[in-house]
Amino acid sequence: MEKTEYFIAKTFANLEPLLAEELTALGARNCQIMSRAVAFEGDMAMMYRANYFCRTALRILWRQSKFNFLNNRQFYDQIFNFPAEQFLREDGTMVVHATMSDTIFKTPLFAALLAKDAICDRFRDLYGIRPSVDKEDPDVQFTLHIYRNEAQLFVDSSGESLHKRGYKVSNHPAPINEVVAAAMIQLSGWHGECDFIDPMCGGGTLLVEAAMRALNIPAGFYRRDYGFMHWKNFDGDLWKSVRREAKIREDVPVNFYGSDINGRFLDIAETNVIKARLQDFVTLERKDIADTKPARTPALVMMNPPYGERLQVRDLQELYASIGTTLKHRYAGCRAFVISSDKDALNAIGLRPSLKKTLFNGAIECRFQGYELFDGDRREYAKNKKPKE
Repeated sequence: MEKTEYFIAKTFANLEPLLAEELTALGARNCQIMSRAVAFEGDMAMMYRANYFCRTALRILWRQSKFNFLNNRQFYDQIFNFPAEQFLREDGTMVVHATMSDTIFKTPLFAALLAKDAICDRFRDLYGIRPSVDKEDPDVQFTLHIYRNEAQLFVDSSGESLHKRGYKVSNHPAPINEVVAAAMIQLSGWHGECDFIDPMCGGGTLLVEAAMRALNIPAGFYRRDYGFMHWKNFDGDLWKSVRREAKIREDVPVNFYGSDINGRFLDIAETNVIKARLQDFVTLERKDIADTKPARTPALVMMNPPYGERLQVRDLQELYASIGTTLKHRYAGCRAFVISSDKDALNAIGLRPSLKKTLFNGAIECRFQGYELFDGDRREYAKNKKPKE
């Protein structure tokens, strides 16, 4: 039995419970929700699994050392004694990042430089050479979390952020983050039981993430590079074994419909859908949202309309009012979900939300709202929906 290790999976604020749910389903033990992260335990296979399957994780950190220190010398010595050569080759490249709070160091940069010197000095003593620093594309990323006089040293197993799935060839000017898109779908409770519609699809991220979930395609299926692949102790056979755990479906009994009024954005969506090899499942059409309607009901409608921050709109209130009118009159019998950073614009939709959540699309604080769509009077709908005695 492999040794149990301690990991931290990073995510956006308010997505921690979703990530903990994913990790537990994958076999992680002792999951503990933290701020924008979930700590968990497992073996090397679990670390590979978290990177490959988790839809709401941004990166997976593996803790190597936890120690106390009272001064710079003690801090340096602890890092120097860490066997970094288990991960880093003599001719490899590295970088050290640090976060800190209430500690003796004045800046995280100084702590990172001191740790980098300790690792390089160890390599000089062992091999007569110092590894190079590469801030852009290092073989090994070390991360330090320092609080008061306690430090934790991690290796970053992900490399690039895990939201970079590998299916995007072309980017929309105001994209939804892939991790946020996956979280929106998870929060909606949709599991592929009905058609999925994005009538303002932009670059197609919500459509691709929904199709991937319905077809059981792992989050990292299209990605070709992870940080752990560059480690000296990378286990290629174990990685292949983890990838074989995926139970990808060949087909699903639902369809995915995307539309956008902007032809250029639709071209971006089509390029990304083709890269993800999902063109047999996703139908794209140039169309104003007011002209859309479901092919069949019930269906799930989800959209990321412009916020007016990165993509300018002449009249945001008018746009959102049009969204509300279209949902009410053309999507009865469906559920709809909208994300936006503009609360006034969301109010202009004019429908009472059944769900309200605060999410972050990157650095932008947003409101994610859900709506039950029905014909006629709300009170009559609510009365009919109640279970009979």
